[in-house]
Amino acid sequence: MSFAALNRIMMRLLATICLAAAPLAMAQRSRVDVKITSLKFESERTPSFKDSNRGNQGARDMWCRIDLAFDTKGARNGWLDEVEVFWMVLAESDVSSKPLVMTQSVFYTDVQDGKHAACVYLKPKFFRRYIGSSRIDSRKLSVYAEIRIDGQRVAREEVKSNRVPDGWYNKAEAAGRILQSELLPKSRTPFATLDYDYYEHEKVSF
Repeated sequence: MSFAALNRIMMRLLATICLAAAPLAMAQRSRVDVKITSLKFESERTPSFKDSNRGNQGARDMWCRIDLAFDTKGARNGWLDEVEVFWMVLAESDVSSKPLVMTQSVFYTDVQDGKHAACVYLKPKFFRRYIGSSRIDSRKLSVYAEIRIDGQRVAREEVKSNRVPDGWYNKAEAAGRILQSELLPKSRTPFATLDYDYYEHEKVSF
């Protein structure tokens, strides 16, 4: 048998496996009931660590934490291997002619049926530089959160300003200026080790 013929057989076999696996993945998703119960903004001051050489000198900045609470039920054996939370935040700015749009995907592993909490952060300098304010003003923020399993959306929620058009999250490029690296997962903030068992455990990236 020629190499080309063997390659064709292997490609057909791979396609058959993929087609067989797709209905199973869809069936697994359809059995899982996911419900978002809360989406809100909170202010949180930079933590002070006792082992810091600088102690408690100076004022500690305020961060904006965006909290998402959701429930899952019906996962196989009561567990989901991985859950993705996709975030999109639009900020109305006093120093920019266009709104600012930020996105972030955070993956969580070993998610057991029950109640869950996830969050992302906007750092203090974001508001000073891009919003033109030294304080957090959640009235200028709109947020869209989407929960995905196997890459497919299973739940979504939105909190938005009245000034922001409906469906803005479907056209991010048109909604405003895209900013990278401003919306941070908890593991990339000073709060990484705080409330460790309250929030879901983020997937480790290598």
